[in-house]
Amino acid sequence: MAVRTPLKWDGTSLKELTSTEITAIQNRCRYLYGAAPSVTLSYVASGGTLGTITDTRTQAGASATSVTAYPVETTTAEPSTVTVNYARISETVATTPAELVDTNSKAFPVYYDGTNIRAMSLTDMYDTFILPAIDTIQASVGQPGTYYIHTASTLGGYTAVSASPVYTDTRANTGLYTAAGIPEVQDQPITITNYYLLQANNIAAPAMVLPMYVNAGNNIQEYTQANIDAMLQDLMQYAAHTKVGTRLRYNLNGAGTAQGSGMVNTKLNGAGNYQILYVNTDDYRAQEFPDGTAVTVATHYLRLNQT
Repeated sequence: MAVRTPLKWDGTSLKELTSTEITAIQNRCRYLYGAAPSVTLSYVASGGTLGTITDTRTQAGASATSVTAYPVETTTAEPSTVTVNYARISETVATTPAELVDTNSKAFPVYYDGTNIRAMSLTDMYDTFILPAIDTIQASVGQPGTYYIHTASTLGGYTAVSASPVYTDTRANTGLYTAAGIPEVQDQPITITNYYLLQANNIAAPAMVLPMYVNAGNNIQEYTQANIDAMLQDLMQYAAHTKVGTRLRYNLNGAGTAQGSGMVNTKLNGAGNYQILYVNTDDYRAQEFPDGTAVTVATHYLRLNQT
């Protein structure tokens, strides 16, 4: 690892950047990535590339009838499980420019090695500015341009990717099942929680001290903000897209930092609520309805990892 301390012009002489000034450049890198992230997520109705997560709920068993007596509980169909699959998040890894090439060994900021002033290498650029910024983006929540799961489609500092939820937790609506309604519709769900995909808004552009570089005439010159921004943004996009070990990738229920709320799948845990209905001397009915208390079956997380 080669972390360098670039040089700046303080108005009278060359000085090394302070650690605070280097951190400001790393923050600028996060801002530049947030302005044009190379790894993005989108909402799709089905077939999302991040894979499938499921919601489960209980439905009533099929009703039973008899012309002589009520069907006994041991003969009625038990409540069963309804499973709904969600694959509504797709990841796109954008094509980025080729990795910057320092053909003349002076494209990047200069530093003092104790004897000479020399240009940073590409590895130095990654180690000093880019990788710390990528590490912060991956290890934290709400970083510029990253994604977040929330229980509403609005949240301060974020913008909804879609007004449609990427996951919905449902349970049987026990209040809709009545003995008088036998045969009841077996599946009568109620929505417990909708979960939405949001994207973090960018941060304000952090101010930074401009480092020095060797120009075409082999003189030391200060970068313009536009030139250093273009360089840092290219490196951030390339690292997030292509550079092995630092590539940013999202997943569901895998490794990495959880981004926002866990998407909770809850279900009633009862064994069945046996109910009967007398219609007439030739029509006796019975049915088992969902019952019990809500328990958590699984919690699904959107995570951001480095690969």
